Amino acid sequence: MKKIIILFTVSLLFVGCAKDFYTNFKSPAEGEEYGSLIVRFSSPIKDVNITVNGNLVAEDKFTERVQVNNIPVGQHAVNVIASSWELKHDINVKESVDIQPNETQTVLVQIPPKSTGFWIYQAAIYLATFSATYYLVY
Repeated sequence: MKKIIILFTVSLLFVGCAKDFYTNFKSPAEGEEYGSLIVRFSSPIKDVNITVNGNLVAEDKFTERVQVNNIPVGQHAVNVIASSWELKHDINVKESVDIQPNETQTVLVQIPPKSTGFWIYQAAIYLATFSATYYLVY
């Protein structure tokens, strides 16, 4: 029984990990040149929404990196929005990106610090998990 409880507690650490997200802006057509865009966050973040020229390419993702392929060459307006109770303030980054043929452009997004509520929640979860494990094991 002790082993099962310890295994369950350790597995909780790996639940809900951020994953890289890959998508295509549009289907490639013959004769057109395309490039790629990477939106890279300084740390994993939830509820990420990204638009390119007003077209939604990522919706409510939990990620640290988004790659958008098959973007036509030229200037594009990129908007990155993320709002979460975990952050002190929301993210709303607007950039103009010049996509070059067969190249990858990168937009770096700095994540704001965590909110006080997030740290209180983390402490409560940690104490509850530790207390329950200690009670069940001993």
